[in-house]
Amino acid sequence: MKIGARCKFLDYWSRANTGPICFEDDFDKKVFWPKLKEITKRWEIKYDAENQVPQDMEMLDRLWQAAIDLVVECGVLCPDTRRIMYFTRKEIQNMVDNKPGQWTIGSGQQRVTAKRRDINDYGDGTPVSVLGRLLGPVSMDIYHAINLSYAQVGEMDMCHFQGNLVEIWGQPIVPGSPTEMWAEMWSIAQIKDACRQVCRPGLADGGIRCIDLSAIQSIMDPGWGMGKGDFRCCLTLPFQKVEMKHMTRALAYHTYGVPFYSVMTSYPGGLSGGPAHSAVVGTAEWIVENMLFDVMLNGSWSADAMYFSNTSKYALWASNRQNAAVTRNTNTEPLTGGGYQMTHGIGHENYFWESAASAISAVALGNGISGGTGAQSGKIDHQCGFGLQFSADVGKAVCKAGLSLAQANEIVCQCQAKYQPTIDSKQAHDMGGDFRDCYDLRTVTPQKWYVELGNKVRKELNTMGIPVDYD
Repeated sequence: MKIGARCKFLDYWSRANTGPICFEDDFDKKVFWPKLKEITKRWEIKYDAENQVPQDMEMLDRLWQAAIDLVVECGVLCPDTRRIMYFTRKEIQNMVDNKPGQWTIGSGQQRVTAKRRDINDYGDGTPVSVLGRLLGPVSMDIYHAINLSYAQVGEMDMCHFQGNLVEIWGQPIVPGSPTEMWAEMWSIAQIKDACRQVCRPGLADGGIRCIDLSAIQSIMDPGWGMGKGDFRCCLTLPFQKVEMKHMTRALAYHTYGVPFYSVMTSYPGGLSGGPAHSAVVGTAEWIVENMLFDVMLNGSWSADAMYFSNTSKYALWASNRQNAAVTRNTNTEPLTGGGYQMTHGIGHENYFWESAASAISAVALGNGISGGTGAQSGKIDHQCGFGLQFSADVGKAVCKAGLSLAQANEIVCQCQAKYQPTIDSKQAHDMGGDFRDCYDLRTVTPQKWYVELGNKVRKELNTMGIPVDYD
């Protein structure tokens, strides 16, 4: 069995205490940003809005080398100790050589194994994985119903049941307090009940709803809390930084035998720079997170910093290249691609166009797909299983069509032309109703008008060359 960087943790983590001293502001302005600009130029990484799905393999190879350079030359700052942790090219290559190329999660009849796919590889004719993304604030009275709407999506292999309560029994949820622990215990009970209700008790839950490790550990009891096949999350800070609490969380997960994931984040328009710079940053994060945490699952999450969007032409361009560069140049496990959450509210037509662009991008690049959340997880009760079902159906249709990268790119650009204008005008978050508007709360099924709205987009996708089914 290949074991990534785990056997090196004593060495790697100790560098947070022994590396050269550097203040955070100096790291951002004098180390990270100057190096990022120079490395992006050195490897000629350039943004091209008309090529959302990458087709230039040589450019992906350059992007991978740029990411290695960024990690080696900048290192990773630990803000707690104000020291830089450096890694060598040989150490990075050793980690890459030990990636297992697959992951296994869930338990019982819901145990799922997914093996890597190359770019433009449609495998057995279905997406390599389907991830439900249930993100953002959720009202306590419909918490169970929203979870149930996801659990009943048969194609879903795993779910980030990550809906956050806005309060617990009338009390604010404060990180590191008893209310955070109570909220986590109450939430996991609702999630497990929803999964049992549809006869899927072993469905993998990858949600992390709390901040403090004490709240996470409060539900690690296998009898009533986390299941054996469940997984969790451990992230670095943006722009190549890691805090001690992140390494502590990774150690706790490995000690308990809990698989966990990270995401390759980048923020076009912020300190990540433009889309080209951001693609280098996100790709470098895959290296950093595997060096420091030895994560089991990963994927891209680029977000437009100018108007918070995971699917804008800038963010999706960066995410697609981050995933493609890693997939092409490593033996990585199947990554999750596309948009993790959509910018428009779940009740708006553009929500489905964003979901389509995300699913097409992911599947064409050999990645798993995700979906379900709207309003960029920023507004309450904007999550639904119907959106995830739409993404899964589009993913299957892409496999059936066997699209080339050029064909996939053309259709993604057509989808973006429909929803990008309302992102540009900064209206997207306020468009479209929430779960109460879109669902029958008694039967937990989508309203007739909502089904028809999804079918309208399905029919248009058929005319574009995506043979997605519709009622």
